[in-house]
Amino acid sequence: MLEILSHQYLKNFLRDERINWEHIYSFGRIISKCIDNDSTYLINSEIFSTHDWLPPILISLSLREENSTFILSEEKIQFIKKFQISSLKNLGLNFILKNDQLIFANHHIRLIKIDDLLNNTNSLNLKNHRIVYSGVENIKQDLKNHFRISLLKKDWTKNFKEFEFINQEFNKVYDSLKKKFFKRKVLGNSYINLDEKEISFLSNFFHENSFFSDKFLSIHKALAQGWACWVKLNNTNLDWNLYLQPIDELAQIKKFFSNNKFVFLSALRKDNFFQIYLKEHSLDLDLVINFKSNFEEKKISLYIPSKQLLPNNPLFTNSILDKCNKLTLFRKGLTLILSDDIDLKTNLATELASKYGKRVLLETIPIHNNEILCTSYDWWIMNSYLIHIPEQIIIPLLPIPNMSEPINVITVSYKKKLSQDWFRDFLLPQARIKLERSISPLRRNSGKLIILDGRANKRNWGRLLLQNIQPSKQINYMLPFD
Repeated sequence: MLEILSHQYLKNFLRDERINWEHIYSFGRIISKCIDNDSTYLINSEIFSTHDWLPPILISLSLREENSTFILSEEKIQFIKKFQISSLKNLGLNFILKNDQLIFANHHIRLIKIDDLLNNTNSLNLKNHRIVYSGVENIKQDLKNHFRISLLKKDWTKNFKEFEFINQEFNKVYDSLKKKFFKRKVLGNSYINLDEKEISFLSNFFHENSFFSDKFLSIHKALAQGWACWVKLNNTNLDWNLYLQPIDELAQIKKFFSNNKFVFLSALRKDNFFQIYLKEHSLDLDLVINFKSNFEEKKISLYIPSKQLLPNNPLFTNSILDKCNKLTLFRKGLTLILSDDIDLKTNLATELASKYGKRVLLETIPIHNNEILCTSYDWWIMNSYLIHIPEQIIIPLLPIPNMSEPINVITVSYKKKLSQDWFRDFLLPQARIKLERSISPLRRNSGKLIILDGRANKRNWGRLLLQNIQPSKQINYMLPFD
């Protein structure tokens, strides 16, 4: 019944609202069916990067007289409030908007960001609640950001007279640890991985002093659960900060996922990563559906020069500089160069700027169409919607997670102890999802993707990453490169 009624309302909605997505009615029927029969679906589509998919979900949730939660980004919440509330009311849906909730006579729809939901204890204790969760392609990073605890130097003291003695004792502990950490500092690396004795000491310290603050109590609980922890040294102020993060983020909210009814929406073309992520925690999906977006999908033009050097070759950096110079010569459209290696990214921007001047940008939004933009993968993913689709994307280094980051080192060590394939189970999926999100705009204009990392065709896992770039067509030469 909900499927038929939702279809009728959506049809009336689209008479006044122009949405150019041919699959919108099919999507609406799938959503209403899922909501009506309490199934758990994962729906993948690049359409979720737009706003065109919102009306079918809002209509189905409005017509189903059951409290529900709709997890969205802040930008999409503001879009709904500004542009779609009046249109929904024009359909005859009777509700008021208050505190980001659509309140009906018998139920309400809550619009909320994932971080706000995770901060709400009442939300995490919900049972049999209907939740539409958009943006699950970001779930691992969202959970990392939410659960990470940072203990700064200022967190060791309180500005009250009655804490004066305790402050002195804590400062002694802090300074004693500072001497130890700075003695172990390695040139060029500001991170310190803690050994078992240091972790044991900190665990006992925060257990005994958990009364001091909420931060101390949180750290005590985190260490008791075996969270990863490390220290970052500040050379400027000569102080140190403690960081903690769960190795398995999803395990922290598994009960919340098990107790409620979800529709998961991923803006990836095919989100195999999220399926595996759930499966690892014995969380089941009833159905996975892929929808095409609102543009004609074109094949990415994939170019991998032969005889590429491996990143550990001493000549690799000079080779990359030379190739990027040739690949940007005479190009009129936007050229994007992606690298998570800070030194390589900076060197490339500097070298190219010496030849092309102000056309070369380092993580800055381009104004014109013919610029050369050097950026990290994360910066590009976060800002790509503000930037013209590149004519070509050059990848000097594939986005394998950096092993200089403590959380990656600790996670790999943890998986080794469990005899798990840490590379294929942890590092490779992270690289795959980052690569997929970075190159997806090229499917709109059949743009060129040039991979200069020799591991792409010299390693089995590199060839596996290439196979996942779909749809694509291999090109054998690029003038004036060849």
